[in-house]
Amino acid sequence: MASVSFENVTRTYQKGNPPAVDQLNLDIADGEFLVLVGPSGCGKSTSLRMLAGLEPTDAGRILINGTDATGLSPIGRDIAMVFQNYALYPNMTVAQNMGFALRNLGMAKSDVQAKVAEAAEMLELTPLLGRKPAQLSGGQRQRVAMGRAIVRDPAVFCMDEPLSNLDAKLRVSTRAQVSALQKRLGTTTVYVTHDQVEAMTMGDRVAVLKSGTLQQVAPPKELYNDPANAFVAGFIGSPAMNLFDTTLTEQGVALGNITVPITPQQRAQANGQVLAGVRPEHLRITESAQSTGLELKVSHVEELGHEAYAYCEHPTLHNTSNNFGNVIVFDPHSSVHEGQTIRVEVDPMHLYLFDATTGKRIR
Repeated sequence: MASVSFENVTRTYQKGNPPAVDQLNLDIADGEFLVLVGPSGCGKSTSLRMLAGLEPTDAGRILINGTDATGLSPIGRDIAMVFQNYALYPNMTVAQNMGFALRNLGMAKSDVQAKVAEAAEMLELTPLLGRKPAQLSGGQRQRVAMGRAIVRDPAVFCMDEPLSNLDAKLRVSTRAQVSALQKRLGTTTVYVTHDQVEAMTMGDRVAVLKSGTLQQVAPPKELYNDPANAFVAGFIGSPAMNLFDTTLTEQGVALGNITVPITPQQRAQANGQVLAGVRPEHLRITESAQSTGLELKVSHVEELGHEAYAYCEHPTLHNTSNNFGNVIVFDPHSSVHEGQTIRVEVDPMHLYLFDATTGKRIR
């Protein structure tokens, strides 16, 4: 096990182009499960590959357990990588695939067998040790790839979107297995995904990247409840937070036909134009005739069985965090329907404000 530190790490693929990773500073504790998440092209896989020694760093350094590993070869870093594609040898059995690296290191046959058997038991692969990859399901192949990493007993696991090739149901069960296994082994793990649900359910902490720049790193609940900027607020959460371009009035923030009051501290920091954010579950549908809520027309309803989300239109409000521009409202009772006009209330305690220019949170 080991700690990992990125110190001002930069990677630029082509001179004159923006860096793929720009001055990344990130400390990962010994035994921590850290998830790197962000949209395609944000630099998360590049960061992981630099840690593993598969990509060079153009500036800065990477420390593993306090030792500068920037110039070390991949084999000298004591890191095991699990890739998006399983990368199994089709002519080898499960046991042979899992023990391949150990045999290359010259380990005694009996020791290799013992380590493979131990890892296979953890991953429930013991009955499959004699099979070849073509005889396995996708989930089984991914567990074999993980077993190949586990038998090495590395200081750090690097996992690059290992579940993305699995179907939705299998991803849910496998991510629970991966989380439980990491806690059992206690090995420092850096896990890359574009799926923010994976990030929120698996990581001790989550690091959000955008265009090569670290936006925020925090435990999942903190990311959700206390986003540092508008990008994190819109990226974390499914459905995403509603984000509206709006202006401040003397009474507060103007949202369509209503005004939501803000604190004196927020008013002191804000300058006219702001982004106002509110999560779907904090837009409460009201049927009270006395309510002065925000009036919305329902254009589409997503029924999920235990809950529903209503996608709503408003003539002046445009939600910048989704491609459709609709206001998204959470409906726990699944009572709304397409074409209906609803009235919702906004709780000022759950209103987020962001600077319209920089995107930074206004507290």
